[in-house]
Amino acid sequence: MLVHGDEMMRAFVVVEPGGLECLKLKKVREPLPGWGEVQIQISYAACNWSDIQRRQGVYPDPMTYPAIIGLEVSGVVSVVGPGVRNFRVGDRVAAITGPKFLGGFADRCVAGTPYVMPLPETISLEMGAAFPVVALTAYHLLHSAYRLRKGETILIHAIGGAVGLLLTQIAVRKGATVIGTVGTPSKAARALSYGAVQVVDRRNEDFVEAALTLTGGRGLDLVIDSLGADILPRSFDALRTYGRVINIGEAAGYPNFEIRPKLYERSTSLAGFELRHAEAGSPRWRRGLRYVLGGLEEGWLEVPIEGIYDFEDCRTAQRRLEARGVNGKLLLRTGAEGG
Repeated sequence: MLVHGDEMMRAFVVVEPGGLECLKLKKVREPLPGWGEVQIQISYAACNWSDIQRRQGVYPDPMTYPAIIGLEVSGVVSVVGPGVRNFRVGDRVAAITGPKFLGGFADRCVAGTPYVMPLPETISLEMGAAFPVVALTAYHLLHSAYRLRKGETILIHAIGGAVGLLLTQIAVRKGATVIGTVGTPSKAARALSYGAVQVVDRRNEDFVEAALTLTGGRGLDLVIDSLGADILPRSFDALRTYGRVINIGEAAGYPNFEIRPKLYERSTSLAGFELRHAEAGSPRWRRGLRYVLGGLEEGWLEVPIEGIYDFEDCRTAQRRLEARGVNGKLLLRTGAEGG
């Protein structure tokens, strides 16, 4: 259970599930760290689609309201909880505040140390808030949930989004051929610049036909789907024998189809993925973090930041994200530039 101190801070609070009118800027008591936790003075917080789902009350994991949302932050450690030996006050960090706490849309938050990542001086605080969820998700999709090999061909739905762009860069570096889909043609350019060989406007083109043409009728090795709805069942038609679909979300709606015929038609498979199963703090998690930080420092990996908003403009940032026209990450600036 989260413990609160006497100091007050700003926070955007979802007072009840619903629209943007349910997201209120309030003064609340600051959270204090417990065993194995630190408090972070937040410099930047990232906006994610899951924040919108939690605000709307449709995220698969139920929440208790009122609640402070916000999943990714950067800043400096401001209080160290008991039992913490690997962080000190003043350390520059990036952090994933969930799944226990959330609370990133605030001046300060609490996070368990497995989810807190030391931030090298060569990586900005802006990038520190932008990379954790999208970059580690992309890494573990292609190294843990599926072991992508050189020469394979994959399709990434919503390739113009932040996760899609990170998947593209990692897949291309591993020697795979990447095709993607977008719902807005203007979102194709960046994915192509990162090495995707083709991007399909799924509203006006048939991505299955494009995939089969690209592979000479063989089909794809892997499809990564974040859309659900009717996109998910159609994705099986683009697979090779023994190919796989990995579903990571339902941004277009929940699918409703008979799974068995799709699986048995070509002995294909369907898997799900959530980053929490990468076990924060484990050797596998640390390998992923080293890979991502190394890529950011070396310059071959990039998390595009589409916009930075003042903290008070949180609702404006969410409105823009909800309109689905974003080709990268949106950040909130709290005003704390420590470190």
